Amino acid sequence: MSAVLLCAVYARFSSEKQSPLSIEDQVRKCRDYAAQRGWSVLDPHIYSDEAISGATDDRFGLRRMLAASTSREKPFDVVLVDDTSRISRTLKDSFTIHDELRFAGVRLIFVSQGIDTESEQAEVLLATHGIVDSLYLRELAKKTHRGLEGRALQGFHTGGRCFGYRNVPIEDAARVDQHGRPLITGVRLEVREDEAAMVRRIFEMYAGGNSLQKIAKQLNAEGVVSPQPQKGRIFRSWCPSSIRTILRND
Repeated sequence: MSAVLLCAVYARFSSEKQSPLSIEDQVRKCRDYAAQRGWSVLDPHIYSDEAISGATDDRFGLRRMLAASTSREKPFDVVLVDDTSRISRTLKDSFTIHDELRFAGVRLIFVSQGIDTESEQAEVLLATHGIVDSLYLRELAKKTHRGLEGRALQGFHTGGRCFGYRNVPIEDAARVDQHGRPLITGVRLEVREDEAAMVRRIFEMYAGGNSLQKIAKQLNAEGVVSPQPQKGRIFRSWCPSSIRTILRND
């Protein structure tokens, strides 16, 4: 009778436009895979990253999973992942993560593709799927850049928040989406006067010889509301990098 292996699960989706249910679906598939083999998935060791690209390994959930796997306790024997693109979309990072887990004595299994790093063919299969994942990312980047360029040429906003402005959807009343609502054809920027006043003040302070650090410190001391933090970050305050971004954002 085979031993009961203890399993961690890692899941990820890359875009805010994707459904968070994607994480649940990936975890469910990993649970089913483990159950079929009589293995045990440890609930405290289900790790995930939401709306974060696989092009970077700077992901909180991934870092936590790797830290646990290389800890002295090593609480699990196997890391289950839905497919190779969830771990990474770059070949270099895929092999780096694979090597870290192998050094720690932890198996990595991609359940949809049937790749198990315990197999002798694992590295060849990882390389093959890694190349496909990398090519997908490159083609997606080209298409995304083309689309953003087209929006910019039309005078539309190309996405993201911009301190001092609000995003205003441009609706086409003649066309509707699948829910019967006017189709959104683009986004334009509209000045927010409350934030615009702060942008002007920052420029005045910088022109007056104040450093980025001094400006940030002064605004925090006054309790001035700062831009929304990036996803995954809790604290909201002014920092030199946010001041620099405002000064250099054309």
